[in-house]
Amino acid sequence: MALNNNEMTDKEYRKISADARRSISRKYGFRQSSYINFTVESGYFFCLYFMTGDVRLTVKPMYADDLWWNIWDASDNKNEPLSLRGTGAYSLSGQVLASYEIKDTTDKNKLENQFEQLFNGATAEITKFIADNPDADTFYPDESKMDYDPDRLLYLMALIHNGKEEDALAIIKEARKNRHRCIFQSGMLSDSYTYIRRWCNREQATIRIRNVFASLFNNIVKIRAYALMALGRNNRNDTIPCPWDVKLLDVGIVTALCLSIIFQWHNFTLVWITLAVYFIFVWFLDFGKRSERYCIRFGNLPDKTRLRWKICMWILVVALYIYLFAIIYFLRYDTDR
Repeated sequence: MALNNNEMTDKEYRKISADARRSISRKYGFRQSSYINFTVESGYFFCLYFMTGDVRLTVKPMYADDLWWNIWDASDNKNEPLSLRGTGAYSLSGQVLASYEIKDTTDKNKLENQFEQLFNGATAEITKFIADNPDADTFYPDESKMDYDPDRLLYLMALIHNGKEEDALAIIKEARKNRHRCIFQSGMLSDSYTYIRRWCNREQATIRIRNVFASLFNNIVKIRAYALMALGRNNRNDTIPCPWDVKLLDVGIVTALCLSIIFQWHNFTLVWITLAVYFIFVWFLDFGKRSERYCIRFGNLPDKTRLRWKICMWILVVALYIYLFAIIYFLRYDTDR
């Protein structure tokens, strides 16, 4: 937005605009977080997006994100603030109910009047929508009015929520035939449709067993990603661990393992096997940026949680290296004898 230098800077305008928006939105029962205002009514999540001068009001059932996060192995997101349903990278898009326009103005009263009209209109739109769709559990989105959902995830969640897994699988099968590429990717071979198919087939014995191992593996990936991020600077904006922190942890673990084997069994063949297995396993954990989403999620954890991880990890690393030096000392002592 271009503003007259004699009036105010862009930063000053954004602050005045955000303050005015917050003040007016509270009158209508909306909460504010960053570029969104949202409210929860009758089992629906209503969200206003203020990305530019154009403002969109969207809606989705509250269960939709919860179900999707369960499917996507991101159930921790359910414990995060409600605003994550509007701003989260792995949150679902909603159906657009209305669009509005906020014209640029440095006049505070005019700005507040625009927000007053907008929130008044949005409240009326929400009331009408709930009257037409009183049961969030049986609501199916109008896909022609979706904000942006090329993978049809909101519609698929509605099908699964209502026990129509076969219909969801049929949609995915057709999309696969047409070589559709999903927005959400996990590694080189998995995407959102992969996870949805597993979820719909979870009652089958083989799938259940596979899901147990997949869940265990994902937990290992998550713990390793959190551990490496915790060793860093604790900066919320970091999305990948520092290479030195990776070396600090991996070198400490693999060296302790190998020296323990030498100290206990004096078996160098087993040492080489351990080295190969460890580095192949670590490579597989990080293959295709498998841990990237967990690294990003770590930055969204509460400050106290990240601090606890940091303290625990540094205690672990210090203990690991104390053990390592103790093994080296005893090995030298044993050799000297």
